[in-house]
Amino acid sequence: MPSPRSAPSSSPPSVTSSRADLVLDEARVLTLDPRQPHAECVAIAAGEILAVGTRDEIRPFIGPRTRRLSCEWRTVLPGFIDPHLHLFAWASRAACGADLSGARSIADIRSALSARCARAHGNGWLRGYGYDEFFLRERRHPTRHDLDAVTAHRPIIVRHRSGHAAVLNSPALSHVGITAHRRPRPGVIERDAHGEPTGVIYEMEAFLRKVLPRPDTAEFQAGLRAVSHELLRHGICTFHDAGANNTLQTVRQFSDLAEEGVLHSRPTVMLGMSGFSELTDAKREARIRTTNRVRIGSVKIMLHESGGHLDPPPDALAEMVWQVHRRGVQVAIHAVEEAPVCAAIDAIQHAQGRLPRSDHRHRIEHCSLCPPPVLDSLAESGCAVVMQPGFIHFYGDKYLAEVDRDVHPWLYRTRSFLDRGIPVAAGSDCPVAPQNPWLAVRAAITRQTRNGAVVNPEEAVSLGKALALWTRAAAWMGFEETQTGCLAPGLRADVLVLNRDVTRLAPEDLGNVAVDTTIIDGRPVYSA
Repeated sequence: MPSPRSAPSSSPPSVTSSRADLVLDEARVLTLDPRQPHAECVAIAAGEILAVGTRDEIRPFIGPRTRRLSCEWRTVLPGFIDPHLHLFAWASRAACGADLSGARSIADIRSALSARCARAHGNGWLRGYGYDEFFLRERRHPTRHDLDAVTAHRPIIVRHRSGHAAVLNSPALSHVGITAHRRPRPGVIERDAHGEPTGVIYEMEAFLRKVLPRPDTAEFQAGLRAVSHELLRHGICTFHDAGANNTLQTVRQFSDLAEEGVLHSRPTVMLGMSGFSELTDAKREARIRTTNRVRIGSVKIMLHESGGHLDPPPDALAEMVWQVHRRGVQVAIHAVEEAPVCAAIDAIQHAQGRLPRSDHRHRIEHCSLCPPPVLDSLAESGCAVVMQPGFIHFYGDKYLAEVDRDVHPWLYRTRSFLDRGIPVAAGSDCPVAPQNPWLAVRAAITRQTRNGAVVNPEEAVSLGKALALWTRAAAWMGFEETQTGCLAPGLRADVLVLNRDVTRLAPEDLGNVAVDTTIIDGRPVYSA
């Protein structure tokens, strides 16, 4: 598990070779290293950054076998780090069901499921992913009866784009044992006036994982290959898988994917509390952590508010955080709104009060609504935040329509966190939102929604600070700032060559930026 490490030294470790394997030449290099923010060339040797500087400064590192790549004065950046996504859910959504993200009516949902049903013969489960009732003409969730119109013989499940709600048809409800008289826990089951389940359920993903059959293996593997390619296409060289149900078996799955060459980006796998309990001795932990470039990261705890009650309750949450904290491990608490964020801060401060740790880097995931008193508590707590500026682009119109206008200034803060010295990094939460760092960077700078509305413009940041959220700050979140996150000698050669010079673009045009080349450990693994 990650443990506190010292900050980067002023002189990073030198690589052994004195000659470069690869030189990126004629580039607008944004190093994200405050000691040397800009350069023209990057020299790479043995998978590490050998040197960064002007053409004259790089010339001594060029040998007869050095490959030179002219970037034609396009931007070169450190490889992106996504500190919060869900790879297996993304793969399932990519290949194992109907894509409902573009649905604009319940009829659209039925049409997509019917097309999927026609292709998938037999009586197996039909799955749909990514609908959002806000964008549907009816402005409501579909129900069991809506899905029964597709087929009343095959079980159907469709998942909300957030991952926190789902809808089951009548055969599916029967299969999982949800009836008028039976209510699996935890979670919320919506019922009609007669007490019958409507098919809509909330916060029951852990239960569903136990009772639903796994997706088709071939389809799932195809989905994994597709999303691995998408990571490289978007320049994601490292990512943190934020599954709250991840166990050591999940870590082994990631190791297998890396070993088989399916996954090129470097995974850090969060563990759920059950996975954390499996770690019984340090030798076993160390062996798993160092397998196939796969690291074990923080311990993920889901914290929700439903019906005015927190789940888990504050005392239980405090005990969970304490068990992680006292073993010197980082905790990552899913907390979206004010009450859960306050409870998360309280639990972390309680653990810190019992056993002070100077560099715990405990994380609050999302922290989407942060009013002034909570901001003050957050700054005092020493907690970090991993937030999702891309949500402003994709779902900002929904927030403006559905969230009380009085709290709009507290939505998805960024500048306020930075101004108060709160460590903050940006993640995608993919597949809850699409994986597109440049739309997220644009949103962090412009605060614009997909339809051009503006969410809390006082929280806008500069291009440099927005890029740091995906690089240097994200590396720090994973205790990897001495290894990656900027372009400096001795650090890993995870490098992106873009298709544009982003320093000359208007902020509104940043969404059109794409990665031309992705380099991981000094090796080009993607080219447009």
